[in-house]
Amino acid sequence: MARFVFGKPKASKEKIDKSSLVKASDHDRAITGTDGYTYIDIYYDPFVLGGILNIDQNSGEYYRLNAAKKNIYSEANSSLAACTAGGTVRFSTDAETLSIKVYNRASITGMHHFCDRGVYGIDCYVGTGTDRQYVGKMMQTFADKPDYNEGIIELPGGLNEVLINLPLYGGINKMEIGFPKGAKVGAPTQRTNKGIAFYGSSITQGGCVSRPANSYANIICRALDADCMNYGFSGSAMGELSVAEHIASRDLACFVMDYDYNSPSEDHLEQTHEPFFKAIRAVQPNLPVVFVTHPFYAEKTKGDKKRIAIVKNTYENAKKAGDKNVYFVDSSDFFTEEMRDLYAVDNLHPNDLGQFSMAETIFPAVKKAIEKSEQQ
Repeated sequence: MARFVFGKPKASKEKIDKSSLVKASDHDRAITGTDGYTYIDIYYDPFVLGGILNIDQNSGEYYRLNAAKKNIYSEANSSLAACTAGGTVRFSTDAETLSIKVYNRASITGMHHFCDRGVYGIDCYVGTGTDRQYVGKMMQTFADKPDYNEGIIELPGGLNEVLINLPLYGGINKMEIGFPKGAKVGAPTQRTNKGIAFYGSSITQGGCVSRPANSYANIICRALDADCMNYGFSGSAMGELSVAEHIASRDLACFVMDYDYNSPSEDHLEQTHEPFFKAIRAVQPNLPVVFVTHPFYAEKTKGDKKRIAIVKNTYENAKKAGDKNVYFVDSSDFFTEEMRDLYAVDNLHPNDLGQFSMAETIFPAVKKAIEKSEQQ
C-alpha cells in the first residue's frame, strides 16, 4: 500500500495556459546557439522566479536580502545572501530536452562533507501543484567549473511545467535555458500557496544534502506548492534584526523560525530570540509563525535543554499575550532513538535522510498554520 508522508500528490486545478505558449525561436529575447538550441535568459517572461526577487526588483542581483542595503547586514550574512538557496525557476514547455547555462557567482568550494551537486548544482522537476516528478536521469551537477556550468536535461515529452531548484551554496549572475528547434515555452501555473520563509543556520540553508531539492525547506514547499524563501545563513544566523526587517517585508503564508543552532551561547539566544519574533510580529500581526529547535544526535545536553526551553518560552509568551498564530516544533521528534547517526554527515549537519525527517516533523505544523490562517 502506498504511503504518503505529506499527503497524496495533487496536480494543480489550474491547467497550463496553452495560449501563452510560443516558439522559443520567436521570443523577442531569443538567441540561437551554435549547438542548435534557442536560449532565453530567465530574467524574461514567461519564466517565473520563486523564492528570491528578480534582478529588476533587487538592484540588478539575484540576492536573498535587500541588495540596496548590504551595509546593514553582517559581513557573513551579506556574503551568503548571494547564494540562491530556495530559489526556483518555473515555466511550461513541450521540449524533450533543455540545455542549461549557469553563470555562477559566490560558489563555496572545498566543503568536503557536502557534495558539489548539493553545493552548487541544480535540480529539475516536471508537474504541477504538489504532483511533481524528479527528472534525474542526467546528473544535474553542472559543477565542473565553479564559475560556469552547462548541461542537458532530458524531459519526458509532451507539455510539462518545469521547476528548477537553484543552488544552495552557490549563486548565479545569469542563467539561460535553451530549447531545441520547434519547441515552445510558456507560463507556469499559479502556486497554490503564498511563499513560506525559513530563517536559520547552515541546516536551514540546506547543508548537507546531495542535491538542492532535498533540503527540508524545499521539501516542505514542494509538498505545499509554495515558493521557498530561504534565509538560512551558514554559521551566521544570530537573530539579527536587519534580517527580521527584510523577512517581515515579504508577502508570506507562513514563517519558520529555526536559528538557535547559530547562537554562540544560550544567553545570546535568550537575548535575541523573542526580539526577533516581535520584530516580525510588529509588521505582520497575523502571520503564522512556527518555532523550531535545533536537531541533535545523542542525549540532550544541559545546553540543548536550555535552548529548547528558550525557544518554547518565546512561543508560550506569545500564546499568553493572545497570539493565535504561533506553533512550536520540538526537535526531539526529528529522528529515531536508534541509529541516530544515520541522519547526519558529521553529528551536526543532516544528510538527505535527516532533512527528510525534519521536513516530515515540521510539515504538519506549517500545513495547519496555513490552513488555520486562511480560515481567519
